[in-house]
Order: sequence, then C-alpha cells, then structure tokens
Amino acid sequence: MQTFLGKKKRNLNIELKILIPSIVISIVGLVALLSTTILPDGTFSDISVVGKQFAFIITGYLLYFVISKTDLSYSKCWQIILSLYLLTLLSLIAVLFFGPTINNVKRWLVVGGIQLQPSEFAKITIIFLTAYILSWKVKYNQWVLFVVSLLLILPIFFLTYFQPDGSMSILLLAIWFFVAFTGLDDQFRNSISIFIVVLGIFGFLLASILSSAIWLVLVIISFIIAIFAYFYRDSWRVFVVISFLISIVLGLSSSVVWESVLRDYQRDRIEVYLNPTQDIGDTGFNVNQARIAIGSGQIWGKGFGNGTQSKRNFLPEHQTDFIFASFAEEFGLIGTIFLIILFAVIILTGFNKTMLLTNNPYFAMIVLGFTVKLLLEVFINIATNTGAIPATGIPLPLVSAGGSVTLVTLFSLGVIQSIIARHAKVDDTSDIIRSYEV
Repeated sequence: MQTFLGKKKRNLNIELKILIPSIVISIVGLVALLSTTILPDGTFSDISVVGKQFAFIITGYLLYFVISKTDLSYSKCWQIILSLYLLTLLSLIAVLFFGPTINNVKRWLVVGGIQLQPSEFAKITIIFLTAYILSWKVKYNQWVLFVVSLLLILPIFFLTYFQPDGSMSILLLAIWFFVAFTGLDDQFRNSISIFIVVLGIFGFLLASILSSAIWLVLVIISFIIAIFAYFYRDSWRVFVVISFLISIVLGLSSSVVWESVLRDYQRDRIEVYLNPTQDIGDTGFNVNQARIAIGSGQIWGKGFGNGTQSKRNFLPEHQTDFIFASFAEEFGLIGTIFLIILFAVIILTGFNKTMLLTNNPYFAMIVLGFTVKLLLEVFINIATNTGAIPATGIPLPLVSAGGSVTLVTLFSLGVIQSIIARHAKVDDTSDIIRSYEV
C-alpha cells in the first residue's frame, strides 16, 4: 500500500527544474518588455504590450497545469492525430486567404481580436504526428515510415514558406527531422550519413554564393568520410553511397535554390552574415545595432530602463526578434548568462528525462521533440542577435512579446511534465527502498 501511495504521490509532483526556471524566465521577459516602453525622458509609452504578454503568460500556465495533469496516452489514437493534422492544414490555408497583411506578410489569424500564428501551433502537430508514425516501426519498415512522415510534413512546410516565412518553415522542418531521426535505429551510422550530406551541400552552396572554389574542400572532406564509413562496416555500404549521392545532387542544385527559390531578403541576410562589412539596407543595420547594444551592456549592463539603442529606436524589433539584445544592453553579461542558464536547466532536464523513456519510444520522441524545439528557438534567436547566424525572425520563448509562441512554449512544457510524471522510469533509489517497506 505504501509503495502504491508513494508512486501516486510522485506522479502528482511537478518537475521543479522545468516549472521554476520557466516562471523566472517569464518574469525576466516581462521586466525586459516593460523596460522597452520607457522613453528617454523616463516616462512610459504604451505599456499595453506588457499587459497582453502578462495575460498570455497566465493563460499559458493554466494550460501548462491542465496538460501536466492529463494522461496523454490518448494522443496515440489515429483519430486524434488526423484531426490535429487536418486542423493545422486548414488554419495555414486560412492564413493565406483570410489573414491580415502585416509588414507585407500573412502569418496570423485574428480570432476575437487576438492575433494567433498557426505556424507556431504547427510545431505541436509535427512533433505528435512524426512520433506517432515512427512508433509503428515495430510493424513496418522504418525508412518507409520516415518517408511517409516527410511527405505529410511537406504541405505544412510549403504553406508556411508561402506566407512568406522562410525561417519558420526551416525550423519546422528541423523539428521534424530531429524527432524522426530519434525514431530510427543505428544512430551512429545515421549521424555519419548526415555529416556527409551536410558537408557536401554546404560545400557546393558556399562555392555558389561566394564564387570561390575553396569551399569545395568541404565536398572533398565529405568524400573522405564516406570512404572511411564505406569500409568501416559492410552493412553501411549502401547507406553511405546513397548519402554521398544525395549530398552531390542537392549540392549541385544549391545554385538553383540560391538564384530562383530564395527571396531577395533571404539572400541579403545570408550575404550580410558571410560579409558583415557589406551594408545591405536594413538587414546589415539590424544585426549591427544588435551587436552594439549587446556590447555596450558590458559586464553589469546599463541598468533597468537605461538602454539607449532601444530607447532611441536604433534597435529594430526590440520587443520581439531583438529583445535579447535589448536585455543584454541593460543587464549585461551577468544577466544574459543568468538567462541562458535558466534555459539550459529546462533543456538539459528534457534531454535527461528522454533517457528515462527508453521503454516508450513514442513518448521519448515527443519529449525530445519539444526539448529540441526550445533549444533551436533559443539558439537561433540568440545567435541572430549576436550575428553568429544569418538574421531570422524567430522570437525568444517566454521573453519576446508574442501570444502564440508563449502559449505553445508553455503547452510544450506541460506535455513534457505530463509524460515524465507518468511514463518515465524512476531515476533514484527511493522506489527500491519503498518496495521493501511493509
């Protein structure tokens, strides 16, 4: 009886290494947003953005606790997965036909006066759908399932790209890939193959962009790795050959993608990243101003409300895409390290709990999918602000202003909490002790 009560009590507990850091990050986000509303003369401008964000955070945490107390085993029903998938497609189609045009793009639906971004909610669909499909590998060929999941994800990818939102479409594809990759067997072989493909594609792509053959060295390295992998294990040979051929085909077609597929602003962002001294209108200006803001914060920052880049409108999108730079200017290196540590605690906890779900691949893929989603979003936003990668429009979860990303982030954390509370193996010795209690 005591053993049963002990397990029941444990299952009702909330994972504090997820809850507490997320609450602190949300508070940091509200403080950062409030700071951006302070004018140079010390007065406040329109603080409605702070009120809206606070309302979304409260709603998000209500959603978090509801989901965390829900047994998600029902999500393995194909009727639920199909309904979720069709709803996502319909909402993305509705955006293209009925969504308001804001800054020359259509990415939102207005529901009850509230702007919702369906592509944010599509992340949830992709994770559940991919995990469901790959969970059938015990009955069907895993590579057939891999291809099926890709074919089902492509409509979501293209509908998002046509909004247009290239950054989000690539993020959605990346989330799908990590979840699907987790569901495949022989991860070491798969990792080598991915390395071969990535090196080959980037070698040809960079050679095409920069008109320099020196980048073809990456293709040569890809070929050398393929040779070693080919002779490393006989069972790898077909797989390695296919991977190298894919890298060549996609690499050779990269020039077509660069010239005909990518939009002008997307090419500008990549060119500014590869050549920071090149000034291409607002693209170069935005990244440079973000760097100036971060650097001017130094160790301790200028203090709450004392940032100059955002106050004088030098820093663009300082409440959304570039809020990290605004925060870094006022709270310095110490503040940014503190914020990154909070995100790291949540992400590492998610990866650690994934290891405890080896007995249930479906839920393992879901936990890893939502954890990788958060990792990619944090990495992309901070890397964009610091100029480490080409500029993108990915917000910083729980910090940037935005209702959809806030709701989806807290929903994701609620899903992780629900799964680890009910399906993860115990990683301590407490149950061993309880099992001998009378």
